Amino acid sequence: MMYRVLLVDDEAMLCKYIEKKLKKSNLAVEIAHTVQQALAILQRTPIDAAVIDYMLPDGTGMELLKEMQARHMPIKAIMLTAFGNVETAVQAMKLGAFDYMTKPADLDVLRDMVVNACSHGKAARMRDPEAEESGFVFQSPAMKQLQDMMLQIKDTAANVLILGESGSGKTALAKWIHETSNRKKREFVAVNCAAIPEALLESELFGHQKGAFTGATDSRAGKFEKANGGTIFLDEIGEMPVAMQAKLLHVIEEKCFARLGSNQLQTVDVRILAATNKNLAESVRQGLFREDLYYRLNVVEVTIPPLRERREDIPFLVAKQLRTLNEKYGRTIGMQQEALVLLMEQRWKGNVRELLNVLERVHILKREGLISSHDVLAHLPAAGHQPIPSGSSVSLDGKLSYILEDVEKKMIERALLQANGNQTKAAELLGISRHTLIYKMKKFASAE
Repeated sequence: MMYRVLLVDDEAMLCKYIEKKLKKSNLAVEIAHTVQQALAILQRTPIDAAVIDYMLPDGTGMELLKEMQARHMPIKAIMLTAFGNVETAVQAMKLGAFDYMTKPADLDVLRDMVVNACSHGKAARMRDPEAEESGFVFQSPAMKQLQDMMLQIKDTAANVLILGESGSGKTALAKWIHETSNRKKREFVAVNCAAIPEALLESELFGHQKGAFTGATDSRAGKFEKANGGTIFLDEIGEMPVAMQAKLLHVIEEKCFARLGSNQLQTVDVRILAATNKNLAESVRQGLFREDLYYRLNVVEVTIPPLRERREDIPFLVAKQLRTLNEKYGRTIGMQQEALVLLMEQRWKGNVRELLNVLERVHILKREGLISSHDVLAHLPAAGHQPIPSGSSVSLDGKLSYILEDVEKKMIERALLQANGNQTKAAELLGISRHTLIYKMKKFASAE
């Protein structure tokens, strides 16, 4: 497959020379001249490796590395600097840099470094189930708070009830909990309680002996048996029949069960993660769900916010999905900034699942280049294309580091308006220094 490389350097001619050398090695190249430009590209385009200059107009390469590390971006970075010393190299390596080179750069050596970094980056992602397999990707404060809670209880045996709208990422969270726990070397077994007919659910969960019912020609282990020592994920638990709820409660309390058609009890050590998009407390009041089982499952309860309430996560979900699809189909497709803004404006009634589905449709038909807003619009469901009102688009509470450049400009204008033109107060509202604000104002003014 073709790898995509990001060059971050304010020397335009040097970027052109490096770009020419890398393209000869069948590498796709993106170019940024500032930290903010680099972050904007990283948010919308899957990057395998980055070549980063130490000194940049709006910050340093070290600051960019720190930001990439804070956002859990699995990108192998090579630091370039005209001031080579051991301390700088060590600092860069501590921040996750893959390699280090002093200027003037030997372009052949740099090319070899980049190719090596790309291949190592792909191998690392393949080995990292937490980052790549679970799909649990986020940046929003709400999801970070949820992660902090899960990290506190990940190595306990506590059952977890995961609530959230359909498609919000309940399965991804369940996998992430398992993959970060001390049970990660054992099985993660998922069961969709709504997809299995009531007559077959007991056999599916607990297994059966040969001859237990018509058609049972062989003995078969159930999901609990397969998950012994690991984790079982009971999705759509609110759809489980009341009769089966009693049997599940018995397994939780006694830690044993018998296969259908057998009297022999089997002990089981399994952690239960359950999920639903229903209000289980209301189901308990209506007599549709056992209260005692509800409290057994609800040792720890977490609610995943809908995607429309955490739009900061969309750039990271997009970048991960594009990287996954590029590796799957051998492409180097990225996304234009306008297209990403359009995705961030949608309500996404189907949440993460709908977003990823739209991205895959667009990716399959795009074949090459950058996905445009026109490409996105052509594949948005007609009923689902309902942009969120612009007045609720972005708050001024956080820092600008994750905001796209066009949205960033609007935020600066709003901040200056709120501060009656006072640059110091506007910078405080935006969470940046006055020096950075002035730089950004000059940048946007020169672009007009």
